[in-house]
Amino acid sequence: MTKANAQSDGRSRGQGDVTRRRLLEAAASLVAERGWGAVKTRAVAERAGVNQALVHYHYTTMDSLLREAVLWRLRPAIQALADELLDDRPFPEGVRRTMHLLDRFEPGSEDGVLMAEALLRASRDERMAAAIGDVAGSWTAMLEPRIVTAQRRGVVRADLEPAALAYLLAAMLDGFLIQRMAAPAIDTQVVAGTITRLLTPPEEDVA
Repeated sequence: MTKANAQSDGRSRGQGDVTRRRLLEAAASLVAERGWGAVKTRAVAERAGVNQALVHYHYTTMDSLLREAVLWRLRPAIQALADELLDDRPFPEGVRRTMHLLDRFEPGSEDGVLMAEALLRASRDERMAAAIGDVAGSWTAMLEPRIVTAQRRGVVRADLEPAALAYLLAAMLDGFLIQRMAAPAIDTQVVAGTITRLLTPPEEDVA
């Protein structure tokens, strides 16, 4: 490949990446505004400022675009939850900070609407269900060693099986997202305090 061809190929890839990002941004915002089933190719193209043909060039189906767009938008928010829960701060503090971040998924927020759309779609779309399952599975895998460390430090009850507790905590966080949509007035810090008290060893064990 000549230098000129290499530069041209690099520009093409760069332009393609920019176009894909614009399509993802447009698709995610439209899902939040209109709902998954109401998003059409023309609307995505218009919102992204590209020709309709480019939508089909980058994505074989609208579902594949919407699936990637929703997960692309939600992934940073989900990762932020994991970062708070898995960092080096004391485990109870991590629980409180993680619960605080769940406020970004309140029903009126874009993240909240997208999460609701993703969960609803997962009931009909095996690939979306698998993608969400992968996220939940990674949470469980990351939580277990964090719990083991917290138990060794005496801040989490040692009589709880780490793998089972990791699964339970991940399920509680997933379930809370759904409950948050049904009861937006719920105080996340009250819930965090309850979880912490359930996990904390009795005072006589700490002593």
